[in-house]
Amino acid sequence: MSYGYNLKDPHSPIVSGRSLAVLCNVIEQVGELSGITHYLCKDAGLHVLRDTEFDEQPTATPIWAPTQEMAAASVPDSTTSLSPADYLAAIKEQADKQVDSPSFKASTGGHKFLSCRDYYVAYKSKKTTPTLIAEQLLGNIEESGKINPPLGALWSWRADLILKQAKASTQRYSEGRPKSIVDGVPVVIKDEIDVEGLVTGVGTSFLNKNSPALEDAFLVRKLRELGAIIIGKSTMHEIGLGVTNFNPSTTTPRNPYNPEHSTGGSSGGSGAAVAAGLVPIAIGCDGGGSIRIPSAYCGIYGLKPTHGRISSRGEYPLAPSVAVSGPMCATMEDLNIVYAIVSGPEDRDPCSDVQPDAVLPIPTAPGQKGQLEGLRIGVPRQWFEDVLHKEISDACYKMLDTLCKEQGAVLVDIQIPELLENGKAHNITIVAEMLAKVERYRYKLNHQTRMELALIDSLGMQDYVRAQQQRTRSIRHLQSTFGQKQGNEEHLMSYPSFGPWGACVDIIVTPSTANLPPKVNAGAVSHGESNFVNNVKTMQYAMMANFTGIPGVSAVAGYTKEEYIHSDGQKYQTGLPIGIQFMSQWWDEKTLLKIGSLCEEILGDERQQPKVWFGNYNLNGNTSQ
Repeated sequence: MSYGYNLKDPHSPIVSGRSLAVLCNVIEQVGELSGITHYLCKDAGLHVLRDTEFDEQPTATPIWAPTQEMAAASVPDSTTSLSPADYLAAIKEQADKQVDSPSFKASTGGHKFLSCRDYYVAYKSKKTTPTLIAEQLLGNIEESGKINPPLGALWSWRADLILKQAKASTQRYSEGRPKSIVDGVPVVIKDEIDVEGLVTGVGTSFLNKNSPALEDAFLVRKLRELGAIIIGKSTMHEIGLGVTNFNPSTTTPRNPYNPEHSTGGSSGGSGAAVAAGLVPIAIGCDGGGSIRIPSAYCGIYGLKPTHGRISSRGEYPLAPSVAVSGPMCATMEDLNIVYAIVSGPEDRDPCSDVQPDAVLPIPTAPGQKGQLEGLRIGVPRQWFEDVLHKEISDACYKMLDTLCKEQGAVLVDIQIPELLENGKAHNITIVAEMLAKVERYRYKLNHQTRMELALIDSLGMQDYVRAQQQRTRSIRHLQSTFGQKQGNEEHLMSYPSFGPWGACVDIIVTPSTANLPPKVNAGAVSHGESNFVNNVKTMQYAMMANFTGIPGVSAVAGYTKEEYIHSDGQKYQTGLPIGIQFMSQWWDEKTLLKIGSLCEEILGDERQQPKVWFGNYNLNGNTSQ
């Protein structure tokens, strides 16, 4: 294995529209005989593992038994961390004090990202009701479909179910017994997660058609039990196999910061719904960045938790060894709230059984300094700076500089070995798992999806096994980087860590994506788009967390200030969001949530509002209902 920086971009052309349909049909019929499939797979780097002699056992699923140190860190210490129940109680207590304060004034909505706290205090102070907000939301959903181009954030919803939940919530508030701070708060769910009464279409036009789910997925049930109003299903890339959310089978959502651009995917509808202000909270699924990518593109906050932290029961099992669900929110406080609600073990999902208890950072008042004192943040410089637009890395460095100067974090130069091998092993794994699930109906899918499935189908069983052996290597390298094998010379000789002091760090930081959201062209809307270069740069920083099971959070780092010419020749405009990603060792979401909250505080008034906005909820309306 080579330990130098080895990422390479593919050279395959961008294909969309009818040309994509023709190419897909050729590949499916004569691709292997003609050598086209072999060329495309080699150009995409999918043969790279064939040159490696592996001694490692394969790792089929990155379920990580916590070490003693991890278990100890999962015990609330009353000074820096709280249990999920105590965290929710603390936030609710703060909100109740706002309501009782003589100087309290409910948020007026308008052009501002609203949070659970805003809704809760408005309901509790009787400035408005969940029913009034639900009615306004339904109007906003309708209006979002009339603009040109339509926002396209939601795929399915039922007004009767929304209003039924809202009226029940209104009744609870009128009786002075709201269930929690999320009672009456609207939430959108990605279309690969079951919601009782709605079809789980997984981004297709035919899956489960006319067969709505009979029960909620685990995390949906947890939210509903605390009073959240489950609005409906968000649009997604077909079967999650893509990072643009260009979907001719259903609809293509648009980026609220500029509707000519992609939302990212595959949880793009969730990203658009939150960024446009329709809802403060959405749930996404992340198998290769599908929470963090649209969160970065749409200027919101997204958490990919440790594999096994949140039960996957009730999710369509597209890629079970790499994919997890998690929150996508307008604010970091709401990200904390949703994590507190949905994390933890569940009897019907054995993958969730091994986790230590979840803990969350204690809420702190704004302006406190030194909250990350001594925290070692690893910066893989070559990887970090391998971006298509320098302003991405510049914005992330600016955020890191403030975290160091004001909060006491320490930057450590590190190098992550075998990034190319890790990424290609992830690609093989996720698409092979998807192919195994959808094989019987693959020819009903759109051309971009079918073409990518055909490429993986041309590989052999040995390629999949090698990918799982590479997963073992990648995990062991991270053990070294996070300092879990200090003193184990045999391990460190085989899986070295590169940097000063052995490069033992608490956090790894990168940009969330190496590119800006691409433009949506007509051919992509009608037939989809095959763009290997865009896929590679979009997923460049995301795949390691999925493949090894570690958690990652995407926070808003800033916005573009200059106009750029993209690699496809198109111009980018100003004001597109830039995300920064932090990754920690297994089960340490607490540190990620703390850092994300500080990034939000640092951004402060520099946070920009999108061009497309449906968040003007009247939280000071009359309460006649």
